[in-house]
Amino acid sequence: GCYGVARLMASATQELRTVVFATVSQKAIRRVGLQVFQHVNALPLRFHLDRNTGQLSRIVDRGSRSINYLVSMTLFNVIPTSFEIGLVTTILFTKFGPAHAAAALGTVAAYIVYTVKVTSMRIPIR
Repeated sequence: GCYGVARLMASATQELRTVVFATVSQKAIRRVGLQVFQHVNALPLRFHLDRNTGQLSRIVDRGSRSINYLVSMTLFNVIPTSFEIGLVTTILFTKFGPAHAAAALGTVAAYIVYTVKVTSMRIPIR
C-alpha cells in the first residue's frame, strides 16, 4: 500500500527532475554553443586555415558535456548537500549547543580538505 505509493512518487519525482534538468541544461548548452560558434566565426581566416576542424569540434563537444556535468553536479549534489549540512548543523546547534555543531562542521570540513588533497594527488597518476 504505502510502500507502493512511496515508490511511485519517488519514481515520478525522479522523472520530473530529469525532464526539468534536461530542459535547463540544453538551453544553457545551446546558448554557450551559439556564443562559441559566433566567436569562432569571427576569428581571422588564418586561424581557420591553420586549425584542424575536427579537433575544434571535439573541444566544443567536450565543453558542452562539461557544462552539463557542472550544472548537474551543482543542482543535484552540491546544493542539496550544502542545504542538508546547514540543516543538520542548525539542529545540532539548537538541540546540543555550539560545540556539537562545530564538531560536525569540522568533520565535514576535514573530509572536504582530505578529498581535495587525495584527488589532486591522483590526477597526475591518471
